[in-house]
Amino acid sequence: MMEPSTGIGFSNSTAGQSKLRSILSGLFVSVLLAAPLHADWRDSLTPDEAGTFPAVRPFEAEFRIGWTDIEAARARVKVSDEGGTIRLDAAGATSGLARVLWQLDASIESATAREGFRTIYTVMKENYAARLVMTQIVARPDGIWRLRENFPEGENPARWKRLKIAPARDIFSGALFFRSLALAPGESVSAIIFPGDTPFFVELKVAGTDPLTITGTVRDAIRIELALQKINLKNDFRLEPQGKFRSGTVWVSNDADRIPLRVELDLFIGYVFAELESIRFPPR
Repeated sequence: MMEPSTGIGFSNSTAGQSKLRSILSGLFVSVLLAAPLHADWRDSLTPDEAGTFPAVRPFEAEFRIGWTDIEAARARVKVSDEGGTIRLDAAGATSGLARVLWQLDASIESATAREGFRTIYTVMKENYAARLVMTQIVARPDGIWRLRENFPEGENPARWKRLKIAPARDIFSGALFFRSLALAPGESVSAIIFPGDTPFFVELKVAGTDPLTITGTVRDAIRIELALQKINLKNDFRLEPQGKFRSGTVWVSNDADRIPLRVELDLFIGYVFAELESIRFPPR
């Protein structure tokens, strides 16, 4: 008597089943070999070419910063254009009750190449009640280098370290790079941003436009959803959650200036915001 067919050309005999398993195993291995071992997030980076949106024009602005709707700090920002270089000079400090709980005076000086918005250098100072942290970021021919110093100095002296991943930008250069892109509704863009300690994979999604009331005036604003993950340089550049950050939203003016109007961050300590309070454009 003929054995019942399996429907794919093999009998239910031991030999037939063995042959079937062999073919299926071969197909499975072929699929694995044809596909990458794991998807590389770097393949999703936005092409490293600045967009065509006009460069920011010089301005001076003041921002108020708060925690759960209570003002906790203020910051002054100046952006200037020196021909081929765009400069940022900013300073801020905690204020009021927040300063009693957490004393911080911070400043940042940064320079970016107007062509392509490439990092030139950044110097950041964080002056706390009992210590000072100074971070320097410098672009060299072989990549971005940084020096992070603590005063008083610890047991291990600080030394210059090269960032072993590219392309990367500091915070200011990254902001200008994102600003230069189309930022069309629904568009998603991403880049490697290096604040000076750990590099991050930063993703922005243009969620749409909103009317936003700033200093008593209703402004048309582009709403951008922010996501970021740490890049583990010691573990095959794998992405890891940033424990202190949960989500963020940024609004920039929907006009030729694209000035930051408001930032909202959901952090481990709660809701934090920064909002434009005043801005002045020097005469041309």
